[in-house]
Amino acid sequence: MTDEDPIADHVAACPVTPLLVQQIVGLAELPWDDRAVFEAAVGRLGWRESDDLPLEDTLITAEGHLAYVGDHLSLSFAHFYWVGGEEWAEDFWGTLPGWSSHENAGREVFDAQIDDAITGFTQRLGPPERDLTTEGGTLAMGPGDWRHAAWRRGSNLLVIGPRHEGLSYFQFEEAVVHIAPIGTTAALPALHDFIS
Repeated sequence: MTDEDPIADHVAACPVTPLLVQQIVGLAELPWDDRAVFEAAVGRLGWRESDDLPLEDTLITAEGHLAYVGDHLSLSFAHFYWVGGEEWAEDFWGTLPGWSSHENAGREVFDAQIDDAITGFTQRLGPPERDLTTEGGTLAMGPGDWRHAAWRRGSNLLVIGPRHEGLSYFQFEEAVVHIAPIGTTAALPALHDFIS
């Protein structure tokens, strides 16, 4: 592509499969204050490190998802972005193993990925404790609504939803499964703030 190539919206996705749902639920039910237990569990999943990724502390699942593992877990399963022009001339997400990229795809395609992931976790866990759709206002990729769903799993919170994507300097959006400690009695935070 050159800087004169047209700019096209894309949605790339690495689907949330029933196996991944099972793995994530297992991680969400672990005590995160015991790092040895958590790291051993992640090791048994077969997730691997890669020197090719631009992020530290990021693992790749067997299916190709990127998972940041630190004081929380944030697993990326869809991206809404554009390709073209000088700044973003290449389709990075569409070239990753396990990912598929759809050119000229709009917000409805991105939102469908989030809805599908929430459906998969609902089938495993039952209805979320909180399922919110908020008016997006001025989002990175244009106006639209953001849906977030959350389940409390012991002392952790499991949230699915969109956020601004940091690799693009917050110009694009990504959909993530996010797990972080919250405590067994703490009130649920604003879900958008929780995964930002």
